[in-house]
Amino acid sequence: MSSVWIFSNKKKGSYGESDWDTDTILKKKRYYFKESEPNRKNIKKGDLVLFRVYGSGFWGSCEISDDWVPDEKWRDKGRDVATGWFPIKSVINWNVVLPYEIIRSELSNKNSRMRIAKSNSEEKSKIEFAKKIYIDLGYGATDGNFFVLESGVEEAVKANISQLKLKLAEDSIQQQCDLGIGVGRTDLICRDEDNNFVVLELKATQTSDYVVGQILRYMGYIQENWAEKEKVKVKGIIMTPSYDEHLRLAAKAANIQVLRLRIT
Repeated sequence: MSSVWIFSNKKKGSYGESDWDTDTILKKKRYYFKESEPNRKNIKKGDLVLFRVYGSGFWGSCEISDDWVPDEKWRDKGRDVATGWFPIKSVINWNVVLPYEIIRSELSNKNSRMRIAKSNSEEKSKIEFAKKIYIDLGYGATDGNFFVLESGVEEAVKANISQLKLKLAEDSIQQQCDLGIGVGRTDLICRDEDNNFVVLELKATQTSDYVVGQILRYMGYIQENWAEKEKVKVKGIIMTPSYDEHLRLAAKAANIQVLRLRIT
């Protein structure tokens, strides 16, 4: 029976035109590793592989087409450790990255930094099913460019907003409100149980710390133009399926709450 593995790498272009870069791997159908890489010796011909980008998510799959091939020229290439590759075939590019955090809780090995991680057929099925839902909800790619439909997320959050102990702001306050040139357009403006304003910024894919500046602009405008008149506070919540350490630290310093969206 074939084993299932997760191969992790940096995003395309990170290693230039070297053997390690994902673009080169896909062109040559050879997946490079150090000979000393943990789990490398356990991989066999016929095993199945899921591709993962560090800090992002899953994006495709392949099959190991033959046994490990040592790179006899690794010294000539200026490497200080022995390397080689697994020939691969049946490569499938999903043309969408399934955010890691959506499926993380379902994985037996939650170490996202492992270059070769052991998985199984059940987890593979769950990942592929989550990918199908993710695409069916309006996330995908077209003409090679990644795009998302955040409107689907907005409608889902609106329908479940009471779980956050919030309600949409009164009708006189327009949702997805354009606050003017240089400020931008909000996603959702809500009220909490104390009638404070709460700005919800919704992201359909992994995001980073730039969104903290974005939501702070909205909060500053609402504070200056609405909240001060009512003598209430303005709070901010970022909702996203996945985020990095930059966002976590920036949001903590800015007292912005970050919540993970999970598709079930």
